[in-house]
Amino acid sequence: MKHVRWRGTAAGLVASGLLVWASLVIGHAAATGKDTNAPVPDPRMDMGAELRAAGPHPSLGEHARVFGRLVGTWDGDYIEFSRDGKQTHSSGEWIFGWVMDGRAIQDLFIIHPSAARKERYIGTALRYFDPKSGTWSVTFIDPEYGGVQTLTGDAVGDDRIVLLSQERDGKVSRWSFEDIRPDSWVFRDELSIDSGKTWRLKEVDRMKRHSAAGTARAYRQWLLAARMIETPGNI
Repeated sequence: MKHVRWRGTAAGLVASGLLVWASLVIGHAAATGKDTNAPVPDPRMDMGAELRAAGPHPSLGEHARVFGRLVGTWDGDYIEFSRDGKQTHSSGEWIFGWVMDGRAIQDLFIIHPSAARKERYIGTALRYFDPKSGTWSVTFIDPEYGGVQTLTGDAVGDDRIVLLSQERDGKVSRWSFEDIRPDSWVFRDELSIDSGKTWRLKEVDRMKRHSAAGTARAYRQWLLAARMIETPGNI
């Protein structure tokens, strides 16, 4: 099957899909006599509904602010640094939200599809405050590459969070959330192979609060990856 070059607008495609969907729903309602306005519960969505929370649990107190100020969706420009200094640029989103009755925060780290990668990348982390150690514990899971990493840390001053992970043979990972402001922050991923004496910068992510421009950019990249358009200039 050949790929069809799409010359219409995104709005036209969405509108056509909605019309087809509406006709199917209305036709089904007419045949069954059921009210189309009545919500239909989907048991497959139960876990998501039970997982999310409106806000932090009261027991967290002031500790909730450490990662609570990151709750929401952020547009990111990512730069990865290889050992030889080569830079790889990509873009994506980082989404934070309270879960488990507000006792923890879960996030989704997303890299948008690109010419080099047809599917998006997505990893997740669960963050909770441990009152015994007085620190936040973070476990990051990478299902695509089978990786799991655990770090601990807390706020450093008013605009920085530092997490450390002790690995094998003196290796230490340092994840820093820096220059935290209401509408932006910077994430740094660093690695030490000498127990923290020296550090190598692996990644820098510059985050901004989600915007309409970010949504449009993500949609354009999705279209390119799906080969619905041939060049960015077509939309």
